[in-house]
Amino acid sequence: MKKYLSLLMALMMLVSLAACAGGGNGSSPAGSPASPAPGGSQTAPAPAEKTEVVFWSSMSGGMGETLDGIVSDYNASQDKVHVTVEFQGNYYDMAAKLQTAVTSGDTPHIAQLEMGRTKMFADYGILQDMTDLAKAAGIDVGMFYSGLMDCCDYGEGLFALPFNRSTTMFYYNKEMFKEAELDPEDPPETWDELREYARKLSKPGERWGFEMPIDAWFYEAFIMQSDGRILNEDETDIGFNNETGTKPLALWKDMIAEGSMKAPPGKEYNSYEAARSDFAAGITGMIIVSSGDLGTLTSSCQFDFGTAFLPKNTRFGVPTGGANVVMLAGHDEDAAATMDFLKYLTSADVAGLWASKTGYVPSSEAAANSKVYQDFLAGNDRGKTALAQLKDYTDIPRPINENYPQIHAEIMMTEIQRCIEEPGYTPQQAVQAISDQTRALLAK
Repeated sequence: MKKYLSLLMALMMLVSLAACAGGGNGSSPAGSPASPAPGGSQTAPAPAEKTEVVFWSSMSGGMGETLDGIVSDYNASQDKVHVTVEFQGNYYDMAAKLQTAVTSGDTPHIAQLEMGRTKMFADYGILQDMTDLAKAAGIDVGMFYSGLMDCCDYGEGLFALPFNRSTTMFYYNKEMFKEAELDPEDPPETWDELREYARKLSKPGERWGFEMPIDAWFYEAFIMQSDGRILNEDETDIGFNNETGTKPLALWKDMIAEGSMKAPPGKEYNSYEAARSDFAAGITGMIIVSSGDLGTLTSSCQFDFGTAFLPKNTRFGVPTGGANVVMLAGHDEDAAATMDFLKYLTSADVAGLWASKTGYVPSSEAAANSKVYQDFLAGNDRGKTALAQLKDYTDIPRPINENYPQIHAEIMMTEIQRCIEEPGYTPQQAVQAISDQTRALLAK
């Protein structure tokens, strides 16, 4: 009991820090749709004769409406289970509210949990191991893309199922490319080309060629593009305390100084919103945000834009992001009902529908091949990029370590932002600081 309480206190501290730093919801290390609007997704409670399953969601706006529609269809499809969706805010809010619910003993049955927090919450005994339950429900976990499963089943049990998952993605304004005499069907493929194109697209004081939130999720992508690892093999330190870690920061600082790159204001998901708004307004010609932003940009941009792989250094590489669906421990009597809904939610047709409506990646080959998703791709070439990246360039996994959420959200985020904001703070100093703090944390 003493050990459990100490772990719970540690979790409370970490979640509180993350919540104070948080912004919107989505697919960032956290993941990245737009910040949640007030009055998010929420369905009516169950009739008395049905088993009530409570689903805590981080989806608002159009995504919340899509999720509500899926849940309503499930409720209407059978007469034994009723799922109620309750909107809880962004991923930081969700983590904080789950911690509060655990201490009060009033947890939901299901929650959308940011992928990087799965192991941390599982290690504290907050999540239900669904290995046997999934088999009993007829869920074939082998159908999910391996690039999405590394944080769901990492050899200690099945603690999550992939749902609103994403990759980082590159967007560019084709009309602006034409104006700058760049081929609109030939986006930059390398870091050198990214800088070259950004210079050609920029107009001093008026327009920037490139914009990207200074966020640890995108920093991970640039590390992976040099074939780097986030933590070293024995997980005692970072794996990029060398040029792999310093070169991206040096590139960003140089591009910002020359006026070809804009670092959007705000922190975490607020900066995602700023980057999306600048792109839609024609203030920037190229941005890196989330594949989960495709739906938002499609509706907000009044010009033709394209999507592409993130430009590479020595290779292409992207991290996955977003959230999984998890089952909270302590709901044994409702386990069969909960799993029945999760089977529906992750089925090929429903997962394909979700991906086609939102821009998140399909969670399985079956979902990608579903009629609804194939119909979406037939009329939307932009949607093909994220799926191709997921299949081919997510082979370097993000760390599955209970301390990594803190390393990512506090240590890496703080140091890379300081490096960009303070002219005298060098990439070498930033990476060394990340290493020093990470080693100290992992040694505890």
